[in-house]
Parts: sequence; structure tokens; C-alpha cells
Amino acid sequence: MIATSGGLDVLILAQYYRPEPIGSAPYCADLAEWLAADGARVDVLTNRPYYPDTQVLPPYRDGARDREELGGVSVMRLTPLVPQRGGVVERLRADLAFFVRGLAAHWRRRIPRRQFIVSFCPSVFTVLLARVIAGRHRRHIAVVHDIQSGLAEGLGFPGAWLFAQALRWLEGFVLNRADAIVVLSAEMGRQIERLGVERPIVVLPIWVDPQAVHPLPDDPARPPTLLYSGNLGRKQGLPIVLDLAERVARRRSDVRVLVRGAGYQADALIAEARARNLRNVAFAPLVGKDKLSEGLAEGDVHLVPQDPNAADFALPSKVYSIMAAARPMVATARPGSSLWRLAEETAAVVCVAPDDAEAFAAAALDLLGDRERCRKLGLAGRRYAEQVAARDVVLARYRGLIFGDR
Repeated sequence: MIATSGGLDVLILAQYYRPEPIGSAPYCADLAEWLAADGARVDVLTNRPYYPDTQVLPPYRDGARDREELGGVSVMRLTPLVPQRGGVVERLRADLAFFVRGLAAHWRRRIPRRQFIVSFCPSVFTVLLARVIAGRHRRHIAVVHDIQSGLAEGLGFPGAWLFAQALRWLEGFVLNRADAIVVLSAEMGRQIERLGVERPIVVLPIWVDPQAVHPLPDDPARPPTLLYSGNLGRKQGLPIVLDLAERVARRRSDVRVLVRGAGYQADALIAEARARNLRNVAFAPLVGKDKLSEGLAEGDVHLVPQDPNAADFALPSKVYSIMAAARPMVATARPGSSLWRLAEETAAVVCVAPDDAEAFAAAALDLLGDRERCRKLGLAGRRYAEQVAARDVVLARYRGLIFGDR
């Protein structure tokens, strides 16, 4: 007998949700719509969409779409406190605003009572809100995409250590009251255990739909391209991409470095590229979901930088889409980090030391000059995407975890 979600109901709490194009939003929506298509009744509590920009998207600003049906899912939206500069303190205020406004909606009985609850954490306050709503009698699964205390301490700001310790205590307290915790990598699981968490921890990768994201042939008319695509934020460690571009320009004038994305660091990166007269760097907006395969195919080699201080507390979701598109990539990662271990597991990623722009540039150019190696890396990534990270495979495991195999 094939298990389905028929007759069951679930509430998903997530600060970010479709139509936000990157970050955790597409994955929250994927899970919600997959469960709905599988027969479950699904409600989502989220914010009005704005990420990765600094203002709510125009169709949602007046609140007319604060309740809507999307993909068979009932979506309820709260008014967000939108960070303007992307710093840790601003993000904390935004997280607290979601918690307070969600709590008020709960007290006013505006949030449907559901038997099963899933919370998505880049913020522990979303998990805390889910815990309050769940009470003692509802099953609650916490999905941890970022470990907030580690990011706060690792990325650094005045008073970061004390702030991180307070977050560590809160994370440990809240996560120990979930029925189960999902993390993206074994290293993230170990970091959770160091918080004193004793609840069951399950490693489930970010998923990708291998049918929607698929390999495409190269376009011989475009120049050789090194591509970064995704959020332009602090934890991505993007200054090294400009350092790479400077070194690439000295060695191969025909190579273009394309930075595609949006985020709080976008203006600073564009200004820095102009100040350094990096004529080989181009900036472009993100492509739509329906053009993702074409957008990924534009990169002969993909660049996956990451702030080394954030490496154990988050895993770039873009790597799975790159794998599904059968594209080679070069990442900056410390030995033993989540990204390094993923590279060892998949044989689809070339890793170099963080903060070493020379090694980053050399590895990217070496791949550009070795089409056979690029092909092998791409095939290994595609194989992993199909066998391990395929959408239906991973979400079927989520179904069993959320509903307790009912």
C-alpha cells in the first residue's frame, strides 16, 4: 500500500514563501504544495513577500492578498518588518516582528488549528512560535536551514559573542521541545547537538526537481562564463568573487564573470566593481523559475563562495540546482565543513580554501580549460540530484517524518 497524506492536515510556519525566488521560500512552497497534491489539507503562515529585496513586492503591499490560495495551499500573510541593510540586529528585529504578529494572530484565533506543524528556521523565533501554537498535543517538526547563533557569532559585530550565547540557549531550549529536527547536513546536526539538543535529528538534503532543472547544451555564441547566481548577502562571502575577477582578467581577457542575483550587498558590490574598473564583471537579475535551466546553463563554471565563519551553520541551496543542471562548480570551503563533505560525497564540486582568491581563480580557470573534467563533474552532480536529492524522494521522507508514518 502506498502511503499518502490524505485526510491529514498540517500548518507550516515560514517567514519566507513563494513568490520569493530564493532562500528557503521555494522549498517551503514546494513542501506545502507537494503535501497538498498528496491529499493533505495545508495552511501556511508567512510574511508578505519581499526577500531578497528591501521592500514588499507591489502586488502584496496593500494587504489585499494577505489570504490567498496558491497551488492548493491556503496562505495567510503577516505584515513584515523589512530589514533595510541586512545586518544581524535588523534581521533579529524582523524575526521578532514575525513572532509577535504571529502570536497575536494565534491569540485572536486567526490561525487554523491543525494536528501537525512544521516550522522553517532561518530564525529560532519561528520555531518558538510553532512551539506555542503546537502546545502539548500536536506534532511539531522543526526544519533548520540556518543555525542562527552560529551565523551571528561567525559573521561578527560588536557584542556578537554575548548575543550568540543568548541565541544558543534559546535554540537549545526551543529545539528540545520539537518532536524531531531536520538539518541539511551531518555537520549541521553535530552543531545542533552541541547546543544540548537531545531530540531526534534527521539529515535531509535540499531537494531539486530533476525534470524541471535539467542539463542544456552550451551556447557557442557567448563568451566563456564564470557564474555566481543567488542571494547577494553577507554570509555568501561575495567580495572574493571580485578578487577572482581581477585575477581572471589578467590571465584570460575573454572570460566573463557574471553575478546574477539580488540582496543587501548588491549596491556595494556594483560600486566596488566599478571602482576597481573590473570590465569583465557583469551584473544581472535573477531568472524566473521557468527559465532556471537556461540561466544555469549560462555558466560554464559556477562559483560558490561562502563566508568561512558561516560554513558550519548553513549550506548553499544553489549547489543542488547546479548539480541537476550538470554544471561544474568551484566552492570555497574549509576541510570538514558541510560543503566540503558534500563535495567528497558527490565528487561534483571542486573546493579551495576560503579567502584564497588566487586558488579560487586558478581552479575556475583550470576547469574552463578542461572540458572533460567539467563533463565528469557535471555527470556526478546530475547523478546525485537524481538518486539522492530528487524532489519526490526527499519529500516522501518529509511526509513520513511529519505525519509519523500515519
